[in-house]
Amino acid sequence: MRFIDEVYELYRGHFNGDEEDITAVVVGILAEQSRDDLLDLVEEMDEEELFHMLATYMIEVMKRKVAMEDEHFPTSIMH
Repeated sequence: MRFIDEVYELYRGHFNGDEEDITAVVVGILAEQSRDDLLDLVEEMDEEELFHMLATYMIEVMKRKVAMEDEHFPTSIMH
């Protein structure tokens, strides 16, 4: 995706491989975008990019739901 390539080039020297750095940059950039801007980015995606974006999103949401459920209803260990 051209947008990601541009962001990467802009911040290339600032990333040290730490996921938190990457997350902070991405969240900061996305927070500045309007809904229409975000939809334009999606429109530029090819089918494979769109599939991977949705798959990644859905996987992360499911992980969070499972983790929240585990916090509320911890499984008991039987001896």
